[in-house]
Amino acid sequence: MSHALIIDRGFAVLSDFKPGAAAADDGKRPGGPIPRHPFASYANALSMTSARAAFLGDCAVVFDARTKEDSAEYSTGSTYFLPCQMKPRCALEGLAQKIFRAHVDSLPKWEDKDGEKKLLYDPEMSGAEWWTLVLDTPSDKAAGKSENGGDDDEEEEEEDDEVGMHFDADYGLEESLPDYHVHPRVATVTYLSDTGVPTLILDKCSPAPTDAEKTSLNGSISKAWLSHPSFGKHVAFNGRYLHGAPGEYFPTVAKKSIDTSEPSAKKAKTEESTGAMSGKRVTFLVNIWLNHCPQESEPLNDHIVQKLSTPWEDAHDGANSDLKSDESYTPPFQWQLKDIATPDTLSNEAKLKRAAENSKGPAGVEDIILCNRHVDITFGAPMEEYHGASRLAAEEGSMPIEMEDGVFALKVGKEASSDEEEDGEDE
Repeated sequence: MSHALIIDRGFAVLSDFKPGAAAADDGKRPGGPIPRHPFASYANALSMTSARAAFLGDCAVVFDARTKEDSAEYSTGSTYFLPCQMKPRCALEGLAQKIFRAHVDSLPKWEDKDGEKKLLYDPEMSGAEWWTLVLDTPSDKAAGKSENGGDDDEEEEEEDDEVGMHFDADYGLEESLPDYHVHPRVATVTYLSDTGVPTLILDKCSPAPTDAEKTSLNGSISKAWLSHPSFGKHVAFNGRYLHGAPGEYFPTVAKKSIDTSEPSAKKAKTEESTGAMSGKRVTFLVNIWLNHCPQESEPLNDHIVQKLSTPWEDAHDGANSDLKSDESYTPPFQWQLKDIATPDTLSNEAKLKRAAENSKGPAGVEDIILCNRHVDITFGAPMEEYHGASRLAAEEGSMPIEMEDGVFALKVGKEASSDEEEDGEDE
């Protein structure tokens, strides 16, 4: 597809440089119609059987590889990229491709001036940016301390499962063009555990290139969504939205056993299937990029692929399978989401109010870095309001939140120095 690339409201779109050719998100020209929803939740989108422990182990291998030094044999990229026309080499890439196709394959085509039907994106410049997070939860840390007889000062401090607030963007491009923030069309989280801090998504986009001082970040945010981990759940949201997992304000909520007749057997089966990953917050993250490939995201290094243990056979390439002819093959996962345009209906909703003068006061203020600026986040409601919202969201798993002015507000400060990094673990 011959085209020129332009940026429209934080998205990469196609244009033929004719008047009106830059696409709007109306689905009639090469710009839409995704994201389909500001936020969407799909329970039980993914299932696994006997390969669950191996798949989670592979997630840990890939997560550990992200922190290796340049001298190590592993790739040092913080995220990985699977071009949409590339054949997956492992189960992790297979899942990334499934998620990309779930969001893209059902897109309608657009009709050009000659009446020819065309894709809404260029396959050569589109694909799935993916990575994994394997984070310790407080319960997992407590179990480790108990087994080891307490803290071990010689051991490296474990990472908790909070994720700082951040935007997903092409940070490689941003380094050379600080005022240009290019985002994936859709950001997604697929949960591979039932425990951990929920994901918070805020109806707040990054500044436009003309806003060099980032003043558009200032002010209160009135809409948000909260999503608790649940194995197999898939959530998707506008790729321009600010998000993270601030566990101090929206903490983990312990799941109650619904079927009390066999809690021990159910727990034992879950622990057996998750293996060493039991008690950890495991997520599989995929960003849907159309018409642009993030500069610093590359395909998974072959050295890492060779370290992965989940059996994988491309269903469309049986002739070149790596498995022996006498081996039967069972896919390690089943992608069960049939209609991406129809998310789960969410009945619960929280409405958070700012702290009254006679109350205990606002929950707190956090200093983060966004778009190369120090930004203060004011949590202006009482702490019990945020904790109560987290408990209510846990009932269905996902929940929209309406917020009064001052409940969640941003204030832009000074420019960050070159040695300071953006917050977050890219979820």
